[in-house]
Amino acid sequence: MRSVQIEFVENETWKLVWTAAAVVLLAITLSLVVPIWQTHRKRVALDQELASFQALQLQELAERKKTANPLGHVRAASEAAAVRLLQRDWNQLYDTIEAPALADARLLQLSFDSATGDATLEYELDKLEQAAHVSNALDAASRQIGLWRLERFERAEQTRSMSGAATVKGYWRSRVDQTAW
Repeated sequence: MRSVQIEFVENETWKLVWTAAAVVLLAITLSLVVPIWQTHRKRVALDQELASFQALQLQELAERKKTANPLGHVRAASEAAAVRLLQRDWNQLYDTIEAPALADARLLQLSFDSATGDATLEYELDKLEQAAHVSNALDAASRQIGLWRLERFERAEQTRSMSGAATVKGYWRSRVDQTAW
């Protein structure tokens, strides 16, 4: 009689080969999925940023359309602006620039910007030291209008004072108080 050999344990080499193949496939899958996932997240973030930027642009466009006068209503808007300017009480501004303390300085120009409410005065001064006196006189005379801000000086080449020295032009600006008008 011959002896029979029975193996109750399976051959382990194929399990090792299939496990190694599964690990390699898992590594390949992860190396492909991770960059795709990162690209997807970046694209979602860029889409959100683009959507917020477009919403902001639409909002700015709507605001511009609100403030812009349509071409058909230019005349009506101009007439309304003229009516507003004619209804203002200009006496406070003129009382300020005609104050007796300002008799030394010569007023060259008064300009008023109705859109911003800024009034600009241009005075001709014999000497630079008069600027402080003019600023104090303007502020004292304009209690309801607002403070006057000295913006700049320019040398007036054409005109000369009585002493023969070149005069100086000074520019003052103030935001005129709309509630007083």
